[in-house]
Amino acid sequence: MEFRLWTTTRRAKCEAETMVASIDALRRYVAGDLRKVDGWLSRIDAEILQTVLTAQSASQISGSVAEIGVHHGKAFILLCLGRNNEEAAYCIDIFEDQHLNQDASGHGNRAIFEQNLKNFGISNDRLVIDARSSEIVCADDLLSRVGQVRLFSVDGGHWSSIVINDLALAEATLAPRGVIALDDFHRSEWPNVSDGYFKWFAGRKSPIVPFAIGSNKLYLCPADDVRFYQGALSAVPLLEDIKSKMIEFQEVQVPVYQSFIQTETKRIERVKGYLKAFHPGFFSRLKRLRKRMR
Repeated sequence: MEFRLWTTTRRAKCEAETMVASIDALRRYVAGDLRKVDGWLSRIDAEILQTVLTAQSASQISGSVAEIGVHHGKAFILLCLGRNNEEAAYCIDIFEDQHLNQDASGHGNRAIFEQNLKNFGISNDRLVIDARSSEIVCADDLLSRVGQVRLFSVDGGHWSSIVINDLALAEATLAPRGVIALDDFHRSEWPNVSDGYFKWFAGRKSPIVPFAIGSNKLYLCPADDVRFYQGALSAVPLLEDIKSKMIEFQEVQVPVYQSFIQTETKRIERVKGYLKAFHPGFFSRLKRLRKRMR
């Protein structure tokens, strides 16, 4: 009896230590280690993704993580670091089959991607790499291998039909209370991402709505969970410091965490916009210092 109790206590202690180490690794990655990986992920969006993952774990919202368009793994590594020990990860990318990349929106390299996973301690256990076009991947491919997805990053092709396809795939595999993050929404170089989003939204099968607009991503969740996720974001001081505004978008009051820097803007506003976009941590510290001085 005593041995069984000791074993149970020891196991619980090991699991707690593993969880703490995982949280620390995620925080280090968001705070700066992500710069070691080639690709596109702003500090602001990294903070939002981290906040979503930790809020889900704290509320026992379970499921795997997934991404379409991993490139060299900059965002996917973050998703993997934010998993619980039992949760799986699924990624989809054409990698070297660039003849399938109609708009040249990224040139992933599988060897570099896999090395980056190793560099950050992401093992092959509970990890699926699907080296196909997302156009031929179906929901059962994910559900049969990793189950439902609690955070699905969509960053694949940027033409309208594939955006519709990818969002439909994310929707069909989304776990209860799960989140979809759509990259390059409303970005001027990729107008068809927004076109595909609005077409998908008009025909979506479930009541998924936006709850935040990040630096370069649109975040979506079930309508009943908007308050939960917005509450988690509002509890992060850095995100509150760089938040630009609240705006009604598709009948939801949504926080916007970015500002468009125009050439006509006054110099001081351009500097503030630059710091918010590229050095949000420094901007946040300056803002708080200014408040204390007042």
